[in-house]
Amino acid sequence: MLDAIASHWSTLILILSLAMAAVGIVHAIMTKEDVRAATGWVGVMLLSPFLGAIIYAIAGINRIRRATISAMRPVSPEAAAARHDRDVALEALINAEFGQRFTGLKTLGDRVARRPLTSGNTIAVLKTGDEAYTAMCRAIDAAQRSVLLETYIFDNDAVGALFVQSLGNAVKRGVTVRVLIDAVGVRYS
Repeated sequence: MLDAIASHWSTLILILSLAMAAVGIVHAIMTKEDVRAATGWVGVMLLSPFLGAIIYAIAGINRIRRATISAMRPVSPEAAAARHDRDVALEALINAEFGQRFTGLKTLGDRVARRPLTSGNTIAVLKTGDEAYTAMCRAIDAAQRSVLLETYIFDNDAVGALFVQSLGNAVKRGVTVRVLIDAVGVRYS
C-alpha cells in the first residue's frame, strides 16, 4: 500500500486538489449572490486548484451570513404584532402626510431592505460646515452609550481640536468611542 502511494503520490495530490477545487467551485457558485465574486473565486480555484481552494475556505466563505439569516427568520405572531405596533410607520399616517404614492414606495423599501420604515426619525439640513460641526459635537456631548465617528479627513486644526475635546469628554463619561478615519483622507491631514 505504501509502495503504491509512494509511486503515485503526484497523481493522488492532483486528484485531491481537483476534488477540493470542485467542491469549492460548487460552493462559490451556489452561495455567492454577486456574480462577479463567484466568477472571481471560480477563476482563482481553476488557476490554482489546491491553493485556491484553501484560500477560498479561509477568506471566501462568509461566516457572518449566518447571523443575517437568523435575523431574517420569522418571529412569533405576538412579537411581530408588538414590533409592528412599536416601530412600523402606519400606512394611514404616511397616506395622510405624504400621499398614496409614498405608501407604495414604503412597501417597496420594506421588501427590498428587509427593514421596515420606522416613525420618529428626522432629518435636519445643515448648510455649512460650522452648522454641521456644531450639531455633531452636540450629538457627541449628548451620547450616553456609544459614539461612532467616521470621517474622510480629520485635521489637526481648531475643528479637529473641538472634536477631540468632545470625544475625550465622552470617554470620561464612560461612553464607548470609536473613530474611523479614511486611509486616503488621512494623507491630507
